[in-house]
Amino acid sequence: MLPLLSVFSGVLPMIFFVCFFKRNRQGGFWVIFFYCLISFLSDNIFHYLEHKVNVFYLYSGFTICEFVLLSLFIYLSLKTRMFRLFTLIGTLVFFPIAIINLLHGSDGSFFDSLSASSESILLIIYSIFFLYEQLTDATVIYVYYLKKFWIVLAILLYFASTLFLFIYAATLTKAEYNNYWPINNIFNILKNILFSIAFIMKKAIKLHHSLDTAYPDIQ
Repeated sequence: MLPLLSVFSGVLPMIFFVCFFKRNRQGGFWVIFFYCLISFLSDNIFHYLEHKVNVFYLYSGFTICEFVLLSLFIYLSLKTRMFRLFTLIGTLVFFPIAIINLLHGSDGSFFDSLSASSESILLIIYSIFFLYEQLTDATVIYVYYLKKFWIVLAILLYFASTLFLFIYAATLTKAEYNNYWPINNIFNILKNILFSIAFIMKKAIKLHHSLDTAYPDIQ
């Protein structure tokens, strides 16, 4: 039941993105829409092909697509030049790892632990960059009014919660996998709920304003 909920929870953000398209057509939210679409399609492909092909390559391909899309969204959301540069350098580091892992890393394992854990570490760092930027920006009074805040929070919570699971996934037995993989399912559902919240939210029209306007009594 939980795996099914995890898969179909990915439909919610796509529905809300389309229903509230006018609110989401700017700001790079289309990237998250395509990510949810690819994630949903991939989950269904895994279901039908897991006993027919080596799913290691399916996982590896999805990991690369996931990293590209989520990194692109955060890159477009960052303002600090140094943080943007780091995301580009991180991407250049990730791709050789992912390609080498894709070409030589199966060795009987079903999960691409190396590239998935590398992806998680980088996306956690990128998310922290974004949150630090917002928290130190004096013009942002309520960060939780930002649609992007909820998107990045979803990314951070998901990958921080599943990092160690991804690191050890390739070494798990079938029984251990069945015991521990619900962690991924639970946080995947949470991630999609937070994406949905972001797509439902209205634009924060009056969010960015000066501190003098926000606190007129302080002169």
